[in-house]
Amino acid sequence: YTGFPDAQGPDLNNAEHINLWRGKEADIKRFDYADVLDKSDVNLALLKAALVDGAALIENVPDDEEKGGEVLREFVYEAFGGLQKDPARSEANWRIEKRENPSSISYDHDKALAQHTDQSIPPHGLSGVALIMHYIDGAGCNTLVDGFQVAEYMRQNDPEAFRLLATYGYDAERDFQSSRVDSKQNHDKRYFVTRRNHVFQLDSKGRMQKIMYNEVFRTPLQLPFDVFPKYIEALDKFVHLIHDDRFSISVPMEKGKMLIMNNWRVLHGRKANTATPSRVLVGGTITREAYYCKGVELAERIAASQQ
Repeated sequence: YTGFPDAQGPDLNNAEHINLWRGKEADIKRFDYADVLDKSDVNLALLKAALVDGAALIENVPDDEEKGGEVLREFVYEAFGGLQKDPARSEANWRIEKRENPSSISYDHDKALAQHTDQSIPPHGLSGVALIMHYIDGAGCNTLVDGFQVAEYMRQNDPEAFRLLATYGYDAERDFQSSRVDSKQNHDKRYFVTRRNHVFQLDSKGRMQKIMYNEVFRTPLQLPFDVFPKYIEALDKFVHLIHDDRFSISVPMEKGKMLIMNNWRVLHGRKANTATPSRVLVGGTITREAYYCKGVELAERIAASQQ
């Protein structure tokens, strides 16, 4: 995650690099909001947990009286180096609440939301390494799946499907203004991006480095005719696996909790018919550079205190 050219993916045999999990094996660590802000070692442990385990929970978060994301923004600034700025609105964070007859499934809280990575079409060219969300009102249930675990399962059990998803990209596009017509935020700038992403992105040694996938923005695939049938079969297998209970977990959420995840590895979604009508959440992404620099800052601070 350092950002150096050809940076290597995590070593699956090194527990300090990554802790793969599937389904009920997941051990999502919990952190206290005040402890993270007050103690450098706890803050650093949170940064490591979100990358190594793929996700972490922050509890006892104070109320956001204005319900606009100020508590989230201040916490991320202090603990992670700040939220990534969205180019289509003034606020760095997004805000999602239930709407009647919405155009986007994101705002239809009674329906399930399929597993996906955020910024599968990154507005700045590189997706944020972390995604964080804060339930500022109500309750619901999110879903998580360790995408690297699913990828390794496919590598072992269907190497051809793995090869196809690592070799060929899928086409996608997003209008950052029109795709947010249900939002109460003011998205006042037209921003249209097209991409062709590999679902599985590997380093020079063939190790998993990143997953990028969101079915909502996929467009007709531009693939060779002989490749298309095999590719769509591989993609279908991947989609079924990331929603399989053998791999996916449910994370009950409520007011006063934050959930942070490794957006290069863990896909997230929403369970159907679990959200209260008052559910409101805010969130955003954190760049690799901000995340890594905060980790270095904390490590240096801890080392200095021990001298």
